[in-house]
Amino acid sequence: MGKYIKTALILASLMIVIGIILGLVYMATEKAMAKADLNAKLSAIKFVLTNPRTGKLLVSENQIPTTLAELDLKIWKSSRSGILYSDPKYPGFVLSPVYRFLGKNGEKIYVLTGFGVGFGGRVVTVAGFVQQKSGFYENAIDVTDYSNETPGMGAKINDPDIRRRFFSIPNSGFEKGLKVNKDAFLFPLPAGYLSKLSQYKKKGIVVTSDVMTGATITPRAVVNTLNAMYDFLEKEAK
Repeated sequence: MGKYIKTALILASLMIVIGIILGLVYMATEKAMAKADLNAKLSAIKFVLTNPRTGKLLVSENQIPTTLAELDLKIWKSSRSGILYSDPKYPGFVLSPVYRFLGKNGEKIYVLTGFGVGFGGRVVTVAGFVQQKSGFYENAIDVTDYSNETPGMGAKINDPDIRRRFFSIPNSGFEKGLKVNKDAFLFPLPAGYLSKLSQYKKKGIVVTSDVMTGATITPRAVVNTLNAMYDFLEKEAK
């Protein structure tokens, strides 16, 4: 009996030590992961607050948050549920919180995070919208989570040349809902289409079929997200 008790005590002590070690590792890892997540979010926010044509910030440098406390001061709308808006027309969602900044010319600029459903799950997008008299101008996007999309196809969504296709979309592009070119029946692409990308955006068409051959679901998830963001701003910020 004594041997069994001794063995049990040794095993119990061992489990306690292992538990303590795992707890310390978790605490250290959790802090590192939280810091990495915050830095990724801050980087995405700065990116969508930068004019993609000039490379200059739309806001003054001192408005760019560098800590969680500074970021929290920019919160405009939030919800404990984690979701601020789900679009009834498009399968897109706006996540909490939404941030608001003041542009260099006094205009309000909103930074939103949202997601649409891609081939493998959520495709998460951060976007910056500038409020204008005519509506909201989408400045730039950063796709921050596309880990479940198909490698070499949908997973290319955040490549710089592809991501740029979703930049600089005026309010007119959202009036009837933003679409990828295949969903807008602009396929096959006509000759000289590259010189007309801006014109297509004004009509609500984002051309992706040439740079994402065979992948429509992932870019569709991004435009659905942008549609949800725009509708949310139309309802809440006007």
